Amino acid sequence: MNNTYNRIRFIGYAIPTTPANLIPIGNPNGPGAVAGTYLANSDIQTDLSNRISILKNAVDIAKDQLPTTETDVINVFVAPEFYYHGTEGPYVYSDPSEDPIDVLQQQLAETFNATDYPNWTFICGSAITTILKNSSRILSSNSVSVRNSVVQNLSEQWLTSFGPLKSVIFDMLVNFIKNCHSYPNCEVRNRVVIVSNIPIRTPEVDNPTNLMTTEKYYVSNEDFLLYDVTGKQVITEQMTAYPPIDLSAGDAKQSAFDQYAIFRQNDIDSNNPIGTTVTDYGVEICLDHSDTRLRRNIDNEPEVIGGIHVQLIPSCGMQISLPSVATDRNGLIFNCDGQYALNTTPSGQGVINNVDCLYANYIDENNSNYAAHSQLARVKEPATGGDPNASGSTNASFETLDASNITVVPVPASANLNEYFAGGPGQIHIYGLNDPFILYP
Repeated sequence: MNNTYNRIRFIGYAIPTTPANLIPIGNPNGPGAVAGTYLANSDIQTDLSNRISILKNAVDIAKDQLPTTETDVINVFVAPEFYYHGTEGPYVYSDPSEDPIDVLQQQLAETFNATDYPNWTFICGSAITTILKNSSRILSSNSVSVRNSVVQNLSEQWLTSFGPLKSVIFDMLVNFIKNCHSYPNCEVRNRVVIVSNIPIRTPEVDNPTNLMTTEKYYVSNEDFLLYDVTGKQVITEQMTAYPPIDLSAGDAKQSAFDQYAIFRQNDIDSNNPIGTTVTDYGVEICLDHSDTRLRRNIDNEPEVIGGIHVQLIPSCGMQISLPSVATDRNGLIFNCDGQYALNTTPSGQGVINNVDCLYANYIDENNSNYAAHSQLARVKEPATGGDPNASGSTNASFETLDASNITVVPVPASANLNEYFAGGPGQIHIYGLNDPFILYP
């Protein structure tokens, strides 16, 4: 197998990962939130296996489109945030030895093995989990009952109100949820599993592996339901908080399964401008990108990191944000989102949110509330300064990419898809099908 990869291709699985029976409260694509119900199997093992089967079907549809003779191309496949979840929102377990992420990692590594996918790197969507010794006691507690009652009442009153009062109620709702995040009933983890059949490692230690995780830091108002419309008891937004991550010394991974975001891929291209044969990747899960998780530390990363070259954003309610772009010169930034379409155009090239990019949109033909998108940009001149608002800082500029380099492939619905995903089977979006992007032009 070729050990030098000069080119890269991006593949997004644009499938809606938002809940079923969706009721928007405010604008979920902005500061809003949602009510609805979670589609999942009550048995965690069955749920994981079926979601992986649906993912493999999408991967294999993409694989069937690719040239079979190339040896120098990395295929980066990204699925959206919240791809894996349970009937209560997070997968709920009671003992550390039962962490579903351990089973998920093993199954993903076996499914997307090096024999069948030799030059692929998979950002497999995120899984949400929480550990509770007695979940029924938590869900029936006074603290949960009161906060859920307040949020549902405010949400329902917002739905029936109009005029200035509507804004007043929404502000009350958002502020109440923010306060609840400071006094959570449970700590929820939102982790992405990374499977790579080209060796990856932590930036400072030569410990090659094919399996890693990274973790989300910032919680939004819509990561979880405000209430379940069927009356089922679930883990709601106002119950949760994410664990803190110490970013004071940067975001480079120190071990394969820590919370950090930047990892290194071996044996890339001798033309790499930092003079080594590696490329650094950074993964930002949804709101972490909007909150400039990687950008804020571009001056604080360990000296060994010459610059993030590939920035990846698996999301459910996010797009590429100009102040958050953190790659080096000629760096590539790719977003795959499971919540909304960027516009009504199936695919194209244009400036969206001040970012010159390629993009593709999926909208469920049966219910336009369900949509997804993918987006790719290439940095011309990198951002300077970790604080976008500081004097002397500059945001990145972008190259204009060729719209003909986008391929949209429909995904047929599988037999059990509707048991897990409310917005249809989604689409495969391939960027660089016949003309992959040179890693270091």
